Formats: sequence, C-alpha cells, structure tokens
Amino acid sequence: MSATRLTVGWVPLTDVAVLIAAAERGFAAREGLDLVPVREASWANTRDKLVFGHFDAAHMLAPLAVATTLGLGHVALPLVAPFMFNLGGNAVTVSRPLAAALAAHGGLTGDLADAGAALGAVARERLAAGQGPLTFAAVFPFSTHAYQLRLLFLAAGLDPERDVRLVVVPPPFMVDALRRGLVDGFCVGSPWNSVAVDQGVGTILLLGNAIVPRAPEKVLAVPAERAQAPEIAALIRALAAAAAWCATPENRADLAALLAEPRHLDAPAEVVRRTLDGALVIDGAGTVRSDPDFLLLGANRPEPRQADWLADAMVAAGHLPQDAGNAARAVFRADLYDAALAARTRG
Repeated sequence: MSATRLTVGWVPLTDVAVLIAAAERGFAAREGLDLVPVREASWANTRDKLVFGHFDAAHMLAPLAVATTLGLGHVALPLVAPFMFNLGGNAVTVSRPLAAALAAHGGLTGDLADAGAALGAVARERLAAGQGPLTFAAVFPFSTHAYQLRLLFLAAGLDPERDVRLVVVPPPFMVDALRRGLVDGFCVGSPWNSVAVDQGVGTILLLGNAIVPRAPEKVLAVPAERAQAPEIAALIRALAAAAAWCATPENRADLAALLAEPRHLDAPAEVVRRTLDGALVIDGAGTVRSDPDFLLLGANRPEPRQADWLADAMVAAGHLPQDAGNAARAVFRADLYDAALAARTRG
C-alpha cells in the first residue's frame, strides 16, 4: 500500500522540531504517511497556503489558528488544532544600546517587574526628549509574542497603543531588523534571540516564562473539514511519537544537528542545542540564563485552559469581543488528540 502524502507548512523556529523529526526520523513513515514539510518565511504565507488549499496542515501560531477560523483580517477558514507542538520558547531581545540604558535602571535581572520598571523609565525619558516611541517587533499581530510584549509594556506602565510602536517582522528577519536599527527590540521564538546575541547585536532581556509560564505557542492547524480524516489521526500519532523522541535528552545532539541544517534553521548546532537545553547565553559577556521549561516539546495535548488563556489575551488586545471566549475552545480539539492516540493503543 502506498503512503498517504501530506504537505505541512512551517516557519523556521526550533519549535518545528517535532514536525521535522516526524518526517526525518521515521515516525510518519511508520504511520503510513509520506510527510512533506514545506518551509515558509512568514506566518502570513503559511496561513495563506493553508487557507487556499496548498497545504494539508500547518505549523501555526495558536492565536492565528483562532483568528483564521473567525476570519479576523483575512478570509475565514474554520480550523482545528488537535496537537500542540510546544509550550514556551519565546524571549524578548533588545538592542545593545537599549540594553545599556535598561541596565542603568536595573532592568537586566531577568525579572518582569524589574524589566518593566526600567523600560518604562527609558521610554518616558525618550518621549520627554522628543525622540519618539521605542519600536518593538512581534512575529504577527495574532501571536503569543504580541501578547507577551503587551504584558511587558503594561508592566512598564506604558500604553501599548500610544507609548510604544509595535510592528510585525517574520522570525528569520528579526536579527536583521535589530542589526539595521529598524527596531529597538523584539519577541520571537528560538533560535533567533540566541542568534542575535551570538552575532553581537542583541541582549536577551526576558525569557518567555518570566512573562507567561508555559504559554501555548504553535499548534498543528488542520482545516475543520478534514478533522476526522484517518490520515490526520495518523499524523497526530506520528507527531506524538516524534515529540516523545524530541523530549528525550539523549536525542538532543542529533535533533540540534538536524535542525541546524541549512534546509531547516540554517543556524549553528550549538545555538540550537542551547535553546533545546534551556540554557541561553543572554549577552556579549557570555552570561547564561537557564530555564529547563524554556521550550517544552512533549506537552502536546491541546488543553481547554490553554484556549482560555488565549481567548483572554485576544480579548485584552482587542482582537476578540468579550463574548467570543468559546472561539478558542472550539479550535483546540483535545478530543481528536485523544481519539488518535487511543486508536494507536488499540492497535
């Protein structure tokens, strides 16, 4: 019997590890799938190709799956998220000049309150001097990154709509934007924060868990009309097996080398390994900040509480009306995840 071909779009980030491992370490083949991951530069491209039928599924920002289902800023396509690729993995990185200014106010401790107080002081100093607002980048308007930045701005006593400028930059271009002085800081998934530090253009201000512990990040997004298809259940099982492999420390060297390849992240294997280990070099002096939960690849069931957090964050940002809280729960489909794994158990 020939394998069922599935194309899945993805954006170059360490949290795509489970998808790449499923395709290249045999987990998809064991489920009778010919899994073809297709690299895209931006979340807009990934969403568009899924919506218009060029992909069977996608590695997608969890809030974007909700926004796409509701047609926020785009045509609507109902999606389901039956698998969680990862929790966490983001960080906030700032330019070296901004880091120096924040350090003068005690803002580089890794604590949200300290970072917020320092950022607020620096931002107000700039505004008082007529220098204009600081510019920060997130990867997409409907993203955990944007919501984490909003929480940082609020901790700074800053109005996210008035006192700072928030722009969108695709993950692979974040370091270039910082190097060229187009942004003062950004929130992005690994490895791009670490790449900015290693290339001498950035300092990691906060790890994501300092803002939102275990934030729901990327999901497997599938058109709702295909939610019950047997190949989707097979894909969930393949991803679950790959996630268990990725979450095993003994496999990290192999995984880091695989992800570091030019066709994947095109980043040094050592940098990728540090993000997998949760031991990040945060500045030019080689300071290491460790968080074993920085990037969790083995927590894959889409939980209702994660959907509730997303809904609250989207409402707070003005992306959802107050009465739309159930929209995220309708996308997060733990029942599909459970059914797929139960079928493997029965088999």
